[in-house]
Amino acid sequence: MSASTPTDTAGTAFDTVHASFMPLVSLLRGELHAGLAEVGPAPRNLGEFTRWYLQVVQRLEAEVAQDFERPSMAREAVELMCRGAISAATVAEAIDLCRRFMALLHPRAGALALKLKGDTASLQLDSLRPRTTTASSLVDITGLFAFRQLLQWLAGRELPLRQVCIGPIQRDDVLPFLKLFRAPVLAGGDRYSLDFDSTALNWPCVRGRTEFDAFFELFPCAVFGVRAQDIGAQVSAMMVAALERGEGIPSQEQLAGILEVPLSTLRRRLRESGAGYRELREQCLSEVAAQLLQRGDLGVAQVAAQLGFSDAGAFRRAFHQWFGCSPRAWLAAAQSTRTT
Repeated sequence: MSASTPTDTAGTAFDTVHASFMPLVSLLRGELHAGLAEVGPAPRNLGEFTRWYLQVVQRLEAEVAQDFERPSMAREAVELMCRGAISAATVAEAIDLCRRFMALLHPRAGALALKLKGDTASLQLDSLRPRTTTASSLVDITGLFAFRQLLQWLAGRELPLRQVCIGPIQRDDVLPFLKLFRAPVLAGGDRYSLDFDSTALNWPCVRGRTEFDAFFELFPCAVFGVRAQDIGAQVSAMMVAALERGEGIPSQEQLAGILEVPLSTLRRRLRESGAGYRELREQCLSEVAAQLLQRGDLGVAQVAAQLGFSDAGAFRRAFHQWFGCSPRAWLAAAQSTRTT
């Protein structure tokens, strides 16, 4: 898998990634029935390639569901599951939320389980199909990859895998899956699973709701890796996520622990990025305060408490510094703007 950031311009980056994933593309095309034109023309650049891949996977899922005469998990349901996972504090909690959501849709959504053995965590997916075909196996492998993408996005870092098991179909060529997962791949076994270091279960989830739409647009087919973020963006994402969960702003020491860097390194990198801790803190507090007030289900005192202020008065004073007016006046102006 290329570590390059996706781009919508043709050129060397696209040629490299396209060549890398051609075996996977060939597998998908080979499994589709008549009517391939419905998924659009051949892609010309990375942006088109990702969208083409998404269309093909959705088409293949529909064909598998028809073959088994059982509705697949609708994309709307997948979206709800992923949105629910944002509320998790850690990767382990996110997995449990997904597991419980899928159980509510039994057997349409399949079953998710987390097994621990020594220092290895194994995320196991069972589609609960009565039989396995080459097409259904590809759909299930895509589902497995989707969970990896979701967990990586929530944690804001790549999830290194020790081993990937891709189900009972014996495959002479596992190259497409080696490229997809960047990990040892076992085909012909009795399960679909992602095996990784169990310490990753304690990673904090750092994403906020405002970031979700951009992530889900091409989910689960943005196969080009986790996009790198500068240190300011990473810290802002962690602050916003903590505020949305009502946990308050993490300290610099806590942020350094999450990012697994010395405190001195965090401070230096923030200075180099041009945005200090205090500046990012105030920016995130003001943004989340505005979002919570506009949402309309919390009063000023409740917003103050969620943001970690000692009382509503302290929040009002801070709000006046941010916006030049009281929360009530700001909200009235915002509502007036929306109705005109």
